[in-house]
Amino acid sequence: MRALCLSRYPQGDPRPEDFVLRELPDPVAGEGEVLVKVTHLSMDPLPRVRMQPQSPMGPAMQLDAPVEGRGVGQVVASNDPAFAIGDRVLGELGWQSLSVLPGDRLTRLEGGKPSQHLGALGPTGLAAWFVTERLAPFDEQTLLVAPAAGAVGSLVCQIARARAPGLKIYGTSLGARQQGYLEALGVNAVVPDGEWPGPDGIDLFVDGVGGAFHERMIKALNPRARVVLLGFVSAYGDQGPPSYGNASAILLKRLRMEGFLLADYMQDEAAVAVARGQIAAWLEDGTLRATEQVHHGLASAATAFAGLFKESPPGKQIVELEEAE
Repeated sequence: MRALCLSRYPQGDPRPEDFVLRELPDPVAGEGEVLVKVTHLSMDPLPRVRMQPQSPMGPAMQLDAPVEGRGVGQVVASNDPAFAIGDRVLGELGWQSLSVLPGDRLTRLEGGKPSQHLGALGPTGLAAWFVTERLAPFDEQTLLVAPAAGAVGSLVCQIARARAPGLKIYGTSLGARQQGYLEALGVNAVVPDGEWPGPDGIDLFVDGVGGAFHERMIKALNPRARVVLLGFVSAYGDQGPPSYGNASAILLKRLRMEGFLLADYMQDEAAVAVARGQIAAWLEDGTLRATEQVHHGLASAATAFAGLFKESPPGKQIVELEEAE
C-alpha cells in the first residue's frame, strides 16, 4: 500500500517537506477487523497539535508512520459480521491507501457523496450545528466567527443565518479569495490581525483562533456576550495551549464562555439524527452551501494540510485518492 508518512516534526506551520510518500506492506484484517480501501481524506488543522515530540493533546504522532486522520473508504475484506464487502465507511483511516480497523471504530454510511460525510453531513457539519445551538442566536445580535472561511466556520455562519435572518455576522478571512467568499455568503469579512471594526459590540463569538486575537476581541464583547471556544489554531505548533483569557472582563461583563468538543454531543443519537436531517434538507433547498476544495492524489495531502495554516481556498479541504477514480 501507499502511505503519506510524517518524516519530521514541523517547526512552526507545517510544510509539504515534513511528509514523505512511502510504499508499505499491505495490512491484513484480523479477528473482528475490517480492511478498507481509502478513497477520501479529511484535511483538519487539529492533528497538527500531535505532530510534535511532546503533544499537549493525546499521544504524539510517530515519525515514519502514516499520518493519522479521518477518512472515508470502501470495505474490501471483513471479519466483522456488521460490515460487508462494498460498504462505504467512515473512520480514522489515516493517510494511506489501505487501512485496517476494528469494526466498532467504523461507521457505515448511507446516501450522499463520500466527501459530504467528511464535510456538511459529517463531523464538520455536526460541529457547526451544535456550536450554533449553544449560541442560540436571534435577530439584531452581532456574531463573530473566527476563522470563518474554513469548513466549520463557513457552516456556522450559514446555519446561524438560517436560524436568525436578522443576525449581523462578521468573520475572519485571509486574503482576497476568502474575503470574496465570505461576502458572497453575506458575512462581513475582517482581518484577524486587526482591531474589531464593527460599529456595535459583539454579542456572540465563536473562537477557533485564540491567542492575541482572542484578547483583542474580548475587549469588544458586549455585556452578557456568549463565547464558544473551538480551538487555538494560532498556537497549534506550540508545546501547549497558549496562555490567554481575561478573567476580569469575564467577571465585569458577565460573559458566558465555554469550550466545545463534538464528542460530547455524538452520544445523543436522536439529536444527531435531527441535525443531519435538517442539514441535508438545507443542502437540498440551497439554504446551505457546503463548499469543497478537492485535492487529487494521496501525495497532495501534504500541500492541502499545510495550506490550512495559510491563505487556503475557502470551504472544506478534501483529498481524493487515486484509487477512488
